[in-house]
Amino acid sequence: MKRNLFIVFFILSPFVLPAQSKDSIVLSLKEAEAAFLTNNLLLLSARYRVSAAQAEELQAQLYNNPELSAEVAAYSNSRKWLDAGAYGQKSFGVDQLITLAGKRNKRALLAKEQTHHQTLALYELLRTLRYELRQNFFTVLYANELIEKFDEQIQLLKKIIDAYDEQAARKNVPLRDAVRLKTEYIQLSADRNAVVMESLNAQQMLQLLTDTGKVIVPVKEPPREKVDLVLSDLLEKAQQNRTDLRLQESRLKTEELNYRYQKALAIPDLTLGAGYDQNGDYVPHLFTLRASMELPFFNRNQGNIKSADWQVKAAEADKVYKQNEIAAEIQSAFSRLLEAEREYAISQQSFDKDFPEVNRSVIENFNKGNISLLEFIDFFENYNSAIRQVNQLQKQRRLAWEELEYTVGAAF
Repeated sequence: MKRNLFIVFFILSPFVLPAQSKDSIVLSLKEAEAAFLTNNLLLLSARYRVSAAQAEELQAQLYNNPELSAEVAAYSNSRKWLDAGAYGQKSFGVDQLITLAGKRNKRALLAKEQTHHQTLALYELLRTLRYELRQNFFTVLYANELIEKFDEQIQLLKKIIDAYDEQAARKNVPLRDAVRLKTEYIQLSADRNAVVMESLNAQQMLQLLTDTGKVIVPVKEPPREKVDLVLSDLLEKAQQNRTDLRLQESRLKTEELNYRYQKALAIPDLTLGAGYDQNGDYVPHLFTLRASMELPFFNRNQGNIKSADWQVKAAEADKVYKQNEIAAEIQSAFSRLLEAEREYAISQQSFDKDFPEVNRSVIENFNKGNISLLEFIDFFENYNSAIRQVNQLQKQRRLAWEELEYTVGAAF
């Protein structure tokens, strides 16, 4: 059973890591971001919403159309049907609604701020999706690097297992030693498989964000250079650059404009008009002027004004909460970055460039019989754990920088 299991792992392992073929595409981070900006459907949808808001802003600036009315005589006992001739009856009227209290300007300012809000929403979506893109890009990148190292170890171990199988068949070594090596092979393959699953999940999101059906093979990025940062500077920069905070400020301004607009709606509008009546009034060919206005005895828009006032207070509270939330996010991200840098520095000191050569040397000495099986397995396990941890620390460090830039809202 164990023999069949490790054979399955060995057969599958070469095909899990995507090969560069016509179904794959090699992209640098810059190229992946360019594809994201061009192809992402969520960004396209957000751009359409901005255009829709701009159209609504245009609509809010338009004046009310004049209203034309006409009336003709339909029937009477003494006159013929539809008598609208020179001695018949017809009347015409033109009316124009005149908005008072600056309602049109207030409505236009409100629509303009809503366009600004949709634009900020686009930028916030761009910030969020770009962060998600970079997260998944580096997840796939470091997963592929670790898979490659695991594959090297698996191939080396496979050669040893083949040799032990041959010697065990000849009764030169105990069968339990061959089984012990196969168990280590299965464990290493299982570790590799866990990394592959993580890479596949990130790959799925990467393809979705760039709207491509091809497997994306990330190009290795150079290590991120350390930059000395001051927490107070980061907090100040975030107040200037975080688009979600700008969104809250825009919402507050929108509610304030809406409050002013609702107060203006309490003042009735004026309708002015002129009319002509051929024979339907006390004199023939009568020209008239008229004016009308709603009397605000009962409805003075009290409910909407009060509601708008409470919405302003709610938006003010949400803005303060967002400011506190951003400060907490930056402090947390900054602490995680400092810890990631510390762990990364330790790993760089402990796991130097000579370790792979030491690994090969140990394997060679084991093959020559200079090292016992237990010593080899102990080193093999520790070495594999070390390369996994170093890879994880490198990824965590890079993602910590990405997270801090995301929380601050600016690159540095």
